[in-house]
Formats: sequence, C-alpha cells, structure tokens
Amino acid sequence: KPGLLEVANKGTFFLDEIGDIDLSIQPSLLKVLEEKRFRRLGSIKDLHVDVRLIAATNRDLEQLIQEQKFRSDLYFRINTIPLTIPPLRERREDIPLLARVMLTKLCLGMGHGEEVELTAKAEAALQAYNWPGNIRELRNALERALLLTDKNVLDNQDFRFATKPTIAPVDDGSNQSLLEIEKNHIERILLREQGNVKAAAEILGIPKSSLYQKLKKHQIKFSHI
Repeated sequence: KPGLLEVANKGTFFLDEIGDIDLSIQPSLLKVLEEKRFRRLGSIKDLHVDVRLIAATNRDLEQLIQEQKFRSDLYFRINTIPLTIPPLRERREDIPLLARVMLTKLCLGMGHGEEVELTAKAEAALQAYNWPGNIRELRNALERALLLTDKNVLDNQDFRFATKPTIAPVDDGSNQSLLEIEKNHIERILLREQGNVKAAAEILGIPKSSLYQKLKKHQIKFSHI
C-alpha cells in the first residue's frame, strides 16, 4: 500500500504539528529529507521521492531544541523559508472578517436557513478577547453561539469565553550551571545564524575551531554550514 510520501511524489507534502513528532522518529524524517528516499515497511527496496515539504507547528521549536525534545539538524533542514502567522491577539483587526467567513461556513454545515450576522458589540467582544486557542477556539465559540440561539443576529451576550490561562513563570536561568548556560547560549546563536558556524563564532568572539570543540563537548548536533 503506497504511503503518503510516495503518493505526494513530485508534489507537496504537508506535515502538520511537526513539533509534536517523537524524538525517536525525527532521525528517520531527516534522512528522508536529506536523501530523498525511503523504504516501505517490510520492504528491502529503497524508493526515491521528490516532494516540496511544508511543515507547520504552533510550538516554539527553538525552545524544544533547548529542552532536547527536537533535533537542531532537523530544524535547520526544514527552516529554509520560515513563515510566521501571528496569533489572533496580535492581529485583532482580522477577527471580524475571519468570524464572518467562519459563520457562513458553519451555517451551511449546520443547515442554518439564513445567514447569521454579528452586531458591532459582538465584533468588539471578539476583538477584546485574547484567544489563547487561536482559530480553533474562535470557531468553537462561534459554533457554540449558533447552537444556543435561534436568532439570525449574534450579540456580545451570545458568547461565553474561557478563563484566561495562567502564564507560567519564565525561567531566568538562575538554577543552571555554567556549562548549561554556555550550551544554551551557543544553541541560541547557532539557531539565529541558521547553523552558520563561522558567523556564530564571530558573534561569540571565539575562533571557529574553538566553537567546534565546544559543539563536541556539549554534544550539540546541527547541519554544517
């Protein structure tokens, strides 16, 4: 049975939530991306594949690398052209338009006879909320409001928002050893310079050879540039 990579040959392969991939599977994915070949489960023959990879995540991959939950070499391999989509709380002006489009689709899917509109107060309430769950939470809020009303106009009173999540305290690094601080700092610089050892060494103010020694000492894995 052909797998998704095989089916996507000469096309685009979309990998959602790449930050949630188990650490044990990441080397296999990196090998496929580097060598453009894979082997079916139970097969002894390699198959070549040529795909355009689009990967998406809502997690901070750089933070995951520092926590040793994501491989830095895989990060450098997929981070060719990064596209950052700001969360809803950073683009509140888009919320009314997004809400109207979602309402139209929800009405069709739920068999709602007429199109439902938002009042100015409802739009203001949607824009005032921080939306920790982003688009999914917005869609759920709209669907819940539709299910609980028989009106064709939604007001601010028709929406019930979740309690704002508690923000965890930021680790200032005061409990880290000097070795841990040095390792984390080197990883941050390498990430910022996209694996360019020469550029990273210049920023750190050390020779390139010394940086290679530190990479070996801290067992920092990366793609050589």
